[in-house]
Formats: sequence, C-alpha cells, structure tokens
Amino acid sequence: MLDNETGYISMLSFDEECADEFEKEMDNLINNGAKKVIFDLRYNTGGLVDEALDILDLFVDKDAVTLITKDATGKETKTISKNDKKYDIDLVILVNNYSASASEIVTGALKDYGIATIVGTVTYGKGVIQAVYYTPKNNKINKIGITPDYEVELTEENIENGVDPQLEKAKEILK
Repeated sequence: MLDNETGYISMLSFDEECADEFEKEMDNLINNGAKKVIFDLRYNTGGLVDEALDILDLFVDKDAVTLITKDATGKETKTISKNDKKYDIDLVILVNNYSASASEIVTGALKDYGIATIVGTVTYGKGVIQAVYYTPKNNKINKIGITPDYEVELTEENIENGVDPQLEKAKEILK
C-alpha cells in the first residue's frame, strides 16, 4: 500500500502462475483498503501470453476480445475472455521502452477498453509470436509499441536522486 487507498503491484515478467499470484496480491490490497491500484510493468519484457490473458480476464467483461492475432496470410484469430470481470477499480499502468510482448498485450487491452490510464514512455513494440498481435481495437503493437496516455520520462538523474516522476504522475491521476 502506498497510502490508505492506493495499492502498488510490480511485475517484471509473465512467468508460470503469475496470474494467480497477481490475483492474490490484488485481493490482499483490496482487503487492506485499496480503492486504486498502480500496476508497474516497467522493465517487464513479457513472458507467457496465457498468463497475460488470465490477468486481462480479471478486468474485462466476459466474452470481450482480449487479443487479436493475424497470421502471415492475414487470417485473424480473436481471443475472448472466459470469465466475468472480478475487479472494477481505478487503475494506472506504468510502462517504459522495456515493456514488451505480454506486458503490451495487457497494457493495450486495458487502454483500449478505458479500464486503465497508461503512464510512462512508449513501449518496446514486440507484437509477434507465430502471428502478429493487435489490441482489441485492432491497434498493431509490433514495431510500434503502445503510446501512454501520459508520456513521462524517467531519467538517470531522477533515479540517482531517488525520484520517480512516473510513479508520482500515477498517484496524481488516482487522486
């Protein structure tokens, strides 16, 4: 908890079981009074797409498109959420140019649906597995990245001074 009503979760990769761990941490934050959450995906280079999709299922309505993939021939496949959403909470996601792949899937979908506000710098732009992937609103990720709602740089000087303007902007948005 960052304060009485703001929780914070950082995830550096989408490893096996991370969706279950994320859900436990969200429940814990909410049980401790969190009404808002900052989800830090800075430096998250991706991982297991299925784990990212399981996390999305916690935030989007049942049967919502969470990911679109297109193969080399342009054939489109849509991934649909399986469950009713569990969380309806003010959410800010922090990203940077190292946020890639599975972290862009989560960020892109939550941005498309207006579920989260995105703060940081443009993401890496890795949107390829065996097919190129797109956000639910058909925005291409590969070689483009996701542009935050609020672009906020984090400089070496900020780090040396122990200042995190991206985290501060996320807190400001959630006030």
